[in-house]
Amino acid sequence: MHILITGASGFVGQALVREALSHGHGVTALVRDEAAVPHGAAALVHSLGSGQPLRLPDTIDAVAHLAQSRAYRAFPGDADEMFRVNVAGTHELLDASAKAGVQRFCLVSSGTVYEPFLQPLVETASLQPVSNLGATKFAAEILSRPYSALFPISVLRVFAPYGPNQAERLIPDLIRRIRQGVPVSLPVDGGGMEFAPTYVDDFCQVLLVALRDSWSGIFNVAAPEAHSIEHVATMIGKHLGLAPVFARNLVLPAGTVPPRVVPDLTKLATRFDLSQFRRFEDGLGPTLSGER
Repeated sequence: MHILITGASGFVGQALVREALSHGHGVTALVRDEAAVPHGAAALVHSLGSGQPLRLPDTIDAVAHLAQSRAYRAFPGDADEMFRVNVAGTHELLDASAKAGVQRFCLVSSGTVYEPFLQPLVETASLQPVSNLGATKFAAEILSRPYSALFPISVLRVFAPYGPNQAERLIPDLIRRIRQGVPVSLPVDGGGMEFAPTYVDDFCQVLLVALRDSWSGIFNVAAPEAHSIEHVATMIGKHLGLAPVFARNLVLPAGTVPPRVVPDLTKLATRFDLSQFRRFEDGLGPTLSGER
């Protein structure tokens, strides 16, 4: 299988290129700068949403669409960029895939579509995302639906990916805080938000199976275990030989509790053996060392 991977220079994209090549697949990386092409991949230089025409090589069998704007923290200043890349860029890629005769397509979405996380996180839930990231991801999902009549499309809503060399996300921030002795904020009571950290290579394995087996539909993807912020920080501290500093200074609105960002994995379990996901404590070693 020859896979076109967008977002190939990003954290998840680089991991997916490695995994795909290790399984004997051909890889073409769609990148804005040829210098960013991961080792072993061919290059297709293009900026999604730029308005320039996109033509895919006729050697492409499958597409893994991971590209997204990195400007999501700057709303509303990022709104145009988010729409251009996350929404218009997705439509552009779907259209180019149809014209090129692509056989299968995987759209990587996000658990943020379930915000504000007030209902069970199941694929059939009625969604009203409140953030710009969640809204643009959900819009991309909707745009993909008509194209499912042309080729199988799997939408993978990934939750809390982590691993070696990640930056500017929750787990890298916790690692930094514990190493530097910076307090980790928690609610006055309890361990804080619960979530499902998902080792990046495990997510890539799910994605490759989805392409190989031509999955169709929406799937939550996460490791089948939930941890609170306090528990995650404690495990990180144990690996580092450092005691985390906790500050119980988060005051929640009356009658509310910290969110539980833990998806229902019943549908995924019908297609993928959940025991293949590594435990968080097993993923911490390579994450902290920066080596797989």
